[in-house]
Amino acid sequence: MAIFTVHLPPEGAARPEKIVFLRDSFSTPAFIFGPLWLLWKRAWIAALGWSLLLAAISALGVSFLLPKLTTSFLALAAALVLGFEGDRILAWSLQRRGYVEGDLVNADTEEEAEMVYFGRLRAFSPETLPSESRA
Repeated sequence: MAIFTVHLPPEGAARPEKIVFLRDSFSTPAFIFGPLWLLWKRAWIAALGWSLLLAAISALGVSFLLPKLTTSFLALAAALVLGFEGDRILAWSLQRRGYVEGDLVNADTEEEAEMVYFGRLRAFSPETLPSESRA
């Protein structure tokens, strides 16, 4: 089972199609594709920052005459960080757009996480409460 964080849009749960579920685990596409993955996920500022970081690693390697193996190791370390922290970077990008982290869900897939989350909401909606508990 994985943990998914649920990010609610600025207008709240009234727009369920805008709710974002992020899996809190290592992201292989983020590790392999780096800034392109961030662009695909619409994290523009993070993609720009990550591209600048990779350019800085390359420039430092050239300016200090570092061995290519050292520069490659630094780029690999940066890719590993993005693989492990990519979802947190996406959460930061969503937060900048007004999203709020609203819940955590345990599930195997994103579809299952959606079913669990919306099932939880339906279970606690005012329409499903017994009439004597409504005031």
